[in-house]
Amino acid sequence: MAESLRGGTGPIGQERICVSAILELVGVSRVYRQGTIEVVALQDVSLSVEPGELVAVMGPSGSGKSTLLNVAGGLDRPSSGEVFVDGTELSSLSVGGLAVIRRSSVGYVFQELNLVGNLTAAENVALPLELGGVSARKSKVLALETLALVGMADGLPASPISCQEANSSGWLSPGPWSGHDG
Repeated sequence: MAESLRGGTGPIGQERICVSAILELVGVSRVYRQGTIEVVALQDVSLSVEPGELVAVMGPSGSGKSTLLNVAGGLDRPSSGEVFVDGTELSSLSVGGLAVIRRSSVGYVFQELNLVGNLTAAENVALPLELGGVSARKSKVLALETLALVGMADGLPASPISCQEANSSGWLSPGPWSGHDG
C-alpha cells in the first residue's frame, strides 16, 4: 500500500499518494482482451505528478508507455484503479467531461504530426483555446505568444504540410497569422 503524504484514501482501499498532485494514478491496471487472450499493458501502477514537475515516460516498445499516457489523460479507461487529474477522479466523468479535463488540464505532445492540415501553425495552437471558450481574438494573441516562446514567431509555416517541407535554413512563408493585427 502506498504511503500517504497528505492523507486521503482512494475508494479502492489504497492510500492516495498526494492529494495536491496535478496527476495521480492509484493502483491502475489496464488489460486488453481479445477473445480468450488477455494482454496486461499496465499492472498496479501508482504515480503522482506535482505541479511544475517534469516527467519522462521511457521504455522499450510494447512496455505500456502509450497505454499509461492514454489512461492518464482520459483517452482510455483503466481496467482497475483510479486516475485523478487536478483532484478530479476520471472514472465518474462523461465523454464530454473528459473532453473538458483534456482541454483545460492535460497536454500532449504527440510523436506524429497531429495537426489540422488546412490550418496554420498558429491556428492549430489557437483551436483548443477557442474550443475551451476563449475568444478568437484572445486565442490568436495567446497562440502567437506561445509560438514565440518556442522560437516560431518569425516566419510561421503556412500549414503543417509546410512544417514537413521546411528545410534546415528555417521556416517557409508566414501564412495569414504573421503578426498581432487584430
